[in-house]
Amino acid sequence: MRDRPTVYNIPAGAAFVDALARGLLARYGDDPLRLSRVTVLLPTRRAARALSEAFLRIGDGRPMLLPAMQPVGDVEDDLIDAGDAGGETDLTLPPAIGGLRRQLLLTELIRQLRDVDAAQAALLAAELARLLDQMQTQALPLEALADLAPAEFAAHWQITLDFLQVLADPWRGLLAAEGCLDPAERRDWAIRARAAAWRAAPPADPVIAAGSTGSIPATAELIGVVARLPAGAVVLPGLDAGLDEEAWRQLDAGHPQFGLKELLAGLGVDRRDVPAWADDDGHAGRRRLLSEATRPAETTERWRDLSPLPADALDGVHRVDCADSQAEAGVIALAMRRVLETPAATAALVTQDRDLARRVAAELRRWDVAVDDSAGQPLKAAPAGTLLRL
Repeated sequence: MRDRPTVYNIPAGAAFVDALARGLLARYGDDPLRLSRVTVLLPTRRAARALSEAFLRIGDGRPMLLPAMQPVGDVEDDLIDAGDAGGETDLTLPPAIGGLRRQLLLTELIRQLRDVDAAQAALLAAELARLLDQMQTQALPLEALADLAPAEFAAHWQITLDFLQVLADPWRGLLAAEGCLDPAERRDWAIRARAAAWRAAPPADPVIAAGSTGSIPATAELIGVVARLPAGAVVLPGLDAGLDEEAWRQLDAGHPQFGLKELLAGLGVDRRDVPAWADDDGHAGRRRLLSEATRPAETTERWRDLSPLPADALDGVHRVDCADSQAEAGVIALAMRRVLETPAATAALVTQDRDLARRVAAELRRWDVAVDDSAGQPLKAAPAGTLLRL
């Protein structure tokens, strides 16, 4: 293991997976077999698919042996050899309990311990499952619930606290009887098992952790190990290297750079010492605009002394004021429809508003344009779901 971690950055504005693929080819592509021995850890399965497609684009579709691409959250037991870790890591983990099975068990447990009907118990079970995942993701023990509300608080706090005790011994007993673990708990155990195995027996082949901000403590631990492997490296997504130090110190948990700030602090790396993974793509003006637009409120007085932004900072950016959501969907659909007039051009709608996304898809269907909605279709909107609801 190295004392100094190896960390790179792909700046905001760059196509992350394309830049990552180009960098991998530049470093390991001279030998086709060497590239296939590289392991790339990515945040999600979707990111792994996107990286595969990026290799195809860059290679013009020619056959090549791709690196092993693995989502960090889906660590498989057989990818970690407990023997390599000197016997310190026990990988005989029970399976994760299924989401529906967990909700049904929690629903029945709530009905046994509280006088509520089945519908209310099912809703409470879904909320308890989310609370379980959040606590286990942040490595908070269930015993911490006992100290959640001091005794001098209002009585309704104690009623809530008593109800949350469902997650303590009763739920542990049910899980033990099922021979399962909660999904978040099992994921974290598997990630930490991999980190322990690599710490004890560093792999000789390259390992790249790319695109993760380490928001999950177990993932941050694994990233820290990868950064210090003899052939390991971490590639950060969109680190703001131009923000002044005063603003950087003022970042809070609501800022998009806060996760990267915490990760770099855990790694012991100064952001000014993080080199670029690939050459600058020429989006410096746009990055500066985004950096200033998201500047912490405590330092916005610096806007008074802000030098003019480059002329290209707002190239391609348009603002449209719409009367209502239907008009908004129509404008977006027209903009996406127009892209079809340019060969090989693509378009994507990024929004947190699921109703808006569905409206846009409906508008596009008027022109027989079918779009791939990555969020899927809710069951209630499917023909079978509509029939069941009726």
